[in-house]
Amino acid sequence: MLRASSICSVVVLAALSGCTSSDEAGSGSGAPGAGDTPGYGDVGGGAGEPGSVPGDLGADGSASSAGGGVDCGRQNFDVERKPASILLVLDRSASMQDDPNGDEGTPSKWDIVVPALQEVIAATNEAASWGLKVFPQGDRTGSCTEESFPRDILIPIAASNAPTVSQAISSTTPEGDGTPTGDAINKAVEYLQTIQNDDPKYILLATDGDPSCPKSDSDELAVQAVTDAAAAGFHTFVVGIAAQASKIKALNGLAVAGLEPRQDPDPDAPRFYLAATQDQLVTSLLAITGEVSTCLFPLGEPPPNPDHVGVFVGEQSIMQDTTGTDGWNYTGPDMMTIKLYGAACEQVASSGAGSVKVIFGCKDDPIF
Repeated sequence: MLRASSICSVVVLAALSGCTSSDEAGSGSGAPGAGDTPGYGDVGGGAGEPGSVPGDLGADGSASSAGGGVDCGRQNFDVERKPASILLVLDRSASMQDDPNGDEGTPSKWDIVVPALQEVIAATNEAASWGLKVFPQGDRTGSCTEESFPRDILIPIAASNAPTVSQAISSTTPEGDGTPTGDAINKAVEYLQTIQNDDPKYILLATDGDPSCPKSDSDELAVQAVTDAAAAGFHTFVVGIAAQASKIKALNGLAVAGLEPRQDPDPDAPRFYLAATQDQLVTSLLAITGEVSTCLFPLGEPPPNPDHVGVFVGEQSIMQDTTGTDGWNYTGPDMMTIKLYGAACEQVASSGAGSVKVIFGCKDDPIF
């Protein structure tokens, strides 16, 4: 355990919607109170007082040494979980009016997809920034005609966008001709490349199976589009509603190419996320949104000693793992965001982001 008089670190408490510090720099004596972390008192007081650090606080809230240089003294600052940006690419071809077996039964694939999408988008309004693209364009334009090929983004990605996206989905009808999946993904990538921020960006493709446009090599074009999207930094999750073997094969190919296939120990299980019923689709979508939004934590500022950082989930220390397999690591050379991997990420998903604690240690400060 760290002694209060020798703490020289930064503590970050991460919560799902961020944590707001009620501490005022220099106002506390180190006694735990409402909003405080036990064992980590406020910055303030003179040298040797519990919870204090040497020197006065500068204008930016950092501790300054007696000689005027910046020390790595105790700071509290707000953090929020880094949201994922998700562009929903939604198949509105007329075949979505069929049931999951491709017949004219009920409920239709569209009736399964729409309420499930709206439920999950509403539930993740704060954890993800949503946008919407539909394909094909137009109603009854003829299969694979120029008029049917996807062009515009219906709803651009934005924070707290769930009501807008949900309303747009409600206003959409499954009346399109053909399934130009490859072209839709290519247009999605063009749009995502225009967004100038470092939030992780994903494509969520919801479709009922075989691409059909262009009329030759449509499957190959779609797989290549998803492959190119992944190479550009935009992985694709595939949610499929299909029972026929040919459609399952096509969806599996897209899921693998998108680099986010569904994990299953059964080698014969579908690689895409399943959506045969509304409940099944909700489960699949929640798994996807949980995977992309639970384990990224911005730090607010780079650590003063990047090699002397402690990350904890609850009371358990997590080791740095530069391979991104099991532990934590910086997401880029700016060292402004950390990501948890493997068991650590799974633990946060089950216990909540508020259990994550990050300590910026001084050079000789024990942090474990």
